[in-house]
Amino acid sequence: MQVFCNLTNQYKELMDFTAVYIAEGHPLEFKGIDQATSCSERMQVAAGMKADFTIKFPILVDMMDNSVSLRYAAFPERLYVVLDGTVVYAGGAGPFFYSIKELEGFIQNYTSNI
Repeated sequence: MQVFCNLTNQYKELMDFTAVYIAEGHPLEFKGIDQATSCSERMQVAAGMKADFTIKFPILVDMMDNSVSLRYAAFPERLYVVLDGTVVYAGGAGPFFYSIKELEGFIQNYTSNI
């Protein structure tokens, strides 16, 4: 998460960042957090993560039906760039095909053309 936060700080003047907290991919690994059983629990975990990592961008929380996660094939983690409502970059599914370095390359290429 810290590497992503560093990237957001580097490009915060050029674009907006947000995260969507979805079902926990590794229950109990992050501060012993078990899978949330309610939206309020998920919101508490997201707020704790935001504080622990000093995240400065908004964190949205997926509903308990996991509709965002399912629609974007986001579980357990995934990176997207959305421009004017259109997905212009869809990173690989984590953890094996999740690449912040690839995202950074996309951002560098995009920002060099504006």
